[in-house]
Amino acid sequence: MKRANEILNRVKQTPYLKSVQKYSCYNKLLELMPPRFAKAIAFFYIKNNILFGALSHPGYKMELNYNKDLVKGLLNQLSSFDLECKELFKSVKDIKFFVSKFHTPAPMQTSQSIPTYQELAKGEFKILAQDNDIKALFEKIKEDIIYNHEKN
Repeated sequence: MKRANEILNRVKQTPYLKSVQKYSCYNKLLELMPPRFAKAIAFFYIKNNILFGALSHPGYKMELNYNKDLVKGLLNQLSSFDLECKELFKSVKDIKFFVSKFHTPAPMQTSQSIPTYQELAKGEFKILAQDNDIKALFEKIKEDIIYNHEKN
């Protein structure tokens, strides 16, 4: 019985399914990148000896443009360790990043529960205000603190 990795290697070597090998190399490159950059990149592709990286958000573009040397270093490392990817990445002369309008980031999952905290104050303070309006406000605050402290 064949194992899954043997089947996948066979599929990658099939001439009409060479794109599977490309995508596996792109995924390997993405896995080598630091997590903050890997989160930023939606997908890669190569065209005219240029490696294009599609970004999921415009905020990442400037940061990745300044860190092209990091990506080039990762390409060299990947090419030296993986012979399949060496063939793909050996023709890459430049790296460019652009913001993809086709990739929408995954929606943030928000929890419906509102966090509650225990009251740390006990409402034990002296009110030194002379004005009756201010004194009444402090009394109300003191009552609220005592109520919250007893509730928790």
